[in-house]
Amino acid sequence: MQKTLFLLSLFLFLIQGQNVNAQDTNVREFPMEDRALLWKIEGNDIKKKSYLFGTIHLIDKEEFFFPKKLQKIVSKSEVLTMEIAGIPDPMEAFKLSMLDEGSFFDFFTEDQTDSILVWVEEHTTLSSSGFKMMAGKMRPFVVAQLLPELDKDNPNPGMENKKSYEMELETIATNKGLEIEGLETVAEQMGIFDLLTNEQQVAMVMEIIRNGSSSSDEELAQTMELYFKGDIDGLYQMIVGDSELMDSMNDVLLDNRNKRWIPMIEKMITEKSTFIAVGAGHLGGPNGVIRLLEAQGYTLIPIEL
Repeated sequence: MQKTLFLLSLFLFLIQGQNVNAQDTNVREFPMEDRALLWKIEGNDIKKKSYLFGTIHLIDKEEFFFPKKLQKIVSKSEVLTMEIAGIPDPMEAFKLSMLDEGSFFDFFTEDQTDSILVWVEEHTTLSSSGFKMMAGKMRPFVVAQLLPELDKDNPNPGMENKKSYEMELETIATNKGLEIEGLETVAEQMGIFDLLTNEQQVAMVMEIIRNGSSSSDEELAQTMELYFKGDIDGLYQMIVGDSELMDSMNDVLLDNRNKRWIPMIEKMITEKSTFIAVGAGHLGGPNGVIRLLEAQGYTLIPIEL
């Protein structure tokens, strides 16, 4: 689950749709043989060059890789499109991370609450009372992402040791005067978790309590190995196969969001040269952005970085 949260970022929107048929003309079989993080989009008589890039939302500074070839392609685009249009307003994100009513602890049984507080006392520098004050009004999915950062065993907590592809892309776009567009709003991304059941939200937190940071090093190493190989179908399989919980949330967190994005992407690439950057977990899979675009008649060409 920790690597899942790492790949999917803090915020996630739902749309109904049909599965891509792997037998459709131009749609790659799953899993694909091609390995790439950057893909050129062609076909359907689009006149300008557009690209699709898979990111890791947060990455250790020493592993951050942003070659000059990628910088050049971004700089020559007219539009940068990301999951959201630039870095969200911290106050808006904070407000959306809070419950409208009730308490974080209302989601949990007494035994589960005891387990959470014991874990906090043993694995963080917070007291039980301090954690209750901090987390009392937070949404469970926010707490699920906060707990690993609080864990004293986490080898790389905090933002000071991390880099963001989105921030790097936004800096380039701002310096070059590119338009910056988003496929979702912050409210839409945050609202996705309201579509999960209480049981799923509870399970997200309890999985962190059970596992802590014990397996995070190995999992992140596997994630980064797949990422830098450009094995996007492998990343998708890793995310979906992470746990029974993640498998149950796959449609909400990945597939249905991808389907919602396709009409917006089509409009953008028809009008202007667009560089599209989304979490790498969205590119692969039977209903990943690559195969959904192929199903619409586009050709996706892997580009080596």
